Amino acid sequence: MKRNYLVHHLIDNQASTSEEAIEFASSCPCCGITLLPTALHAVCVDHEDEEENVVYLLNHCEHCNECFISTHPYDTVNDYSYSFQSSAPIKEVNCSFSPAIYNLSSDFVEIYKQSYRAESLGLDKICGMGYRKAIEFLIKDYIIYKNPSVEDSVVRLQLMPCIKNYIHDERLVTLACASAWIGNDETHYQKRHSSYTLNNLRIFINAFVTFVDADLAYEAAKQLTSD
Repeated sequence: MKRNYLVHHLIDNQASTSEEAIEFASSCPCCGITLLPTALHAVCVDHEDEEENVVYLLNHCEHCNECFISTHPYDTVNDYSYSFQSSAPIKEVNCSFSPAIYNLSSDFVEIYKQSYRAESLGLDKICGMGYRKAIEFLIKDYIIYKNPSVEDSVVRLQLMPCIKNYIHDERLVTLACASAWIGNDETHYQKRHSSYTLNNLRIFINAFVTFVDADLAYEAAKQLTSD
């Protein structure tokens, strides 16, 4: 999510301030929780070539009460603003997914965690491919869970036909397709949706997880009340 924030600039030992559009981090590198952090201070070390400028933002996580620094390089492709790149310090992220999601697709949880750690290390050119792999595992495991008889077909099918043929909730279809499309952009030479970032990819994946988690909880409650 992009917000305007007051940035302190340093150039030729001269200080100034300006309000800049910054894409904030969407999760905390210390606890792994998805959130919109509280910004405390922003500094930009300016260069003669504006495209080399980078904003460093000090953030506070209300969930774990830790502070972290996020890096935001100048982005000439998307609205000439400062896009999120990485955040630090990185702490071992405990799995924040529910036991139900872990039981449904432990591979998804592990691949997602590895991708998130890669992103936190600033490996933004490869982590998107990991997120794309993670969502495919979750989608296919969810479909197989709901329709065990189609497992052989789902294993062989590409992801988009799986989504279109076996998921019937429009909200899940939309989130799954959006995640797959942005994930595909992270694997190919040319992006088809250049205005969407890794932040958007993680937000869509986490929203899909939320709906799946709710469906699994509903099934557990239904089993309880039908006994």
